[in-house]
Amino acid sequence: MEQRTRRWILIGGALATATLVGVGGALLWSGDPTAADAPGGRPQTTTSQTTTPQTPSQVAQSFLTRAFSGPASAAPFTDAPDAAVPALEATKAGMSTSVHQARLAAAEPPAADATTTELTAAVTWTMPNSSRLEYDVKVPMTRAGGTWKVHWSPALIHPQLTEGASLVFRKALADGALLGRDGKPLVQSAIPDGLYRSITGSAGDVQGTDGWEVGISSGATFTALDGKKPEGGQKITVTIDPARQAAAQAAVDALPKGAAIVAIEASTSEILAVAQNKALSGTNPFVGRYAPGSTLKIVTAAAALNAGLVGANTALPCPATDTVGTRTISNAGFGHDSLPFHTAFALSCNTTFGELGLKLGPNALPDMAKRFGLGADWTISGADTNTGKVPPATGDQQVENSFGQGNVVASPFGMALVAATVVSGKQPTPTLMRGKPSTPNDVAAAPPAAVLQPLRAMMREVVTGGTAKQLAAIPGLAGKTGTAEAGGGTEHGWFVGYQGTVAFAVFVENAGSSQSALTATAAFLKG
Repeated sequence: MEQRTRRWILIGGALATATLVGVGGALLWSGDPTAADAPGGRPQTTTSQTTTPQTPSQVAQSFLTRAFSGPASAAPFTDAPDAAVPALEATKAGMSTSVHQARLAAAEPPAADATTTELTAAVTWTMPNSSRLEYDVKVPMTRAGGTWKVHWSPALIHPQLTEGASLVFRKALADGALLGRDGKPLVQSAIPDGLYRSITGSAGDVQGTDGWEVGISSGATFTALDGKKPEGGQKITVTIDPARQAAAQAAVDALPKGAAIVAIEASTSEILAVAQNKALSGTNPFVGRYAPGSTLKIVTAAAALNAGLVGANTALPCPATDTVGTRTISNAGFGHDSLPFHTAFALSCNTTFGELGLKLGPNALPDMAKRFGLGADWTISGADTNTGKVPPATGDQQVENSFGQGNVVASPFGMALVAATVVSGKQPTPTLMRGKPSTPNDVAAAPPAAVLQPLRAMMREVVTGGTAKQLAAIPGLAGKTGTAEAGGGTEHGWFVGYQGTVAFAVFVENAGSSQSALTATAAFLKG
């Protein structure tokens, strides 16, 4: 009577089942996977000096054992070795260091005269991250000339695999990155070290955690079978313009005194450049606060126009020296009996603006300054900022504040916002990292168009025929110079302006006049 017993056979490191057939307890063939090491070979199992041909299960297990450990040695167990080798090699490479295991299911031996049969194997891939991919494959067998072969098909690797395709394990990369304005990964050396540290500290882990995926690759097509999506990861664009940043840095580095430049794209309020030289120590252009000097006349002019005290063509006195209240004011060596207001602005007539300041209400300057972004406050991702302060004042304090002295202070960043508001006509919302807009804490609506229109013409006149006429050759440039007493007999130099939609502020510490600021402006814009 025929007996049937079952033995588990290890294939590629896992267990495989095979059915052992015996007669009267005599073992006719062995389940040892080393029994058939060569195609067409005869496993040598001795019982009464009898040998038997290879069975379909033996051939199948020999193929599965070698399929991805040695594709060249596995292929001869198939009926199409030339097709099998490249397909097996492709999946071996695609699955990286994944471990393949296959377990044959128990099957009845085919009839003695059978030429085909089909087996089933449970396949497990243990991937580099220890995840597992499990599926079943059919193993068709065919016999020709008395020898069983695995009938080759890509489906032996995976049921969905077709000719020319392969299994592939790969990382699913988290696509987060800190990008420059050009869309390329931000290069640390492209911006000041302190600013880079501030930005990266605010951005946190933008890269996120990589995931993984395993699937079928066919040409440019990838069909995922399993995987885990990346976690986190975001693309954040830093608004700094590498070209403008380089030009700003070169312009301030050329100066012996401490200097800084901040540039803003007025239409979007994106910060384009923040540069300072080594001589400007202990602070940075975002928070360093200095007397703005005559650059504050932009705010004073707007306040006077808004209050109806003057029009652009109103004739006003501009004496060389004048006592306003109890404060004696002088101009830089010039005086005129009468000038149109726009010309007094272009020539930066302190005495004219002192008189106007005395006529303004105590909150007129601080309120108007805030409408230009000066004294306003935002929480900006990537940088701590302080625009400056224009306190309410009356009497002599108001007179001095009207031309940027007194107790008025501004940062280069704050004055760049003033210029950006002039050209854009809207409330600035300064941004350093796209997708992370600034949060307004204490801001005001932009100045009315009726004020900004004449102000733009007046700032243009500063360049074409006023205190910045050495820059008249630069197309479309408009702005305002400033010289501010810094104590100890020294003076800071400023130029605040715009060209096109690029607004900026140039500051030079203890410069003595605005001339070095104008020199740096020319270098910045031409660079």
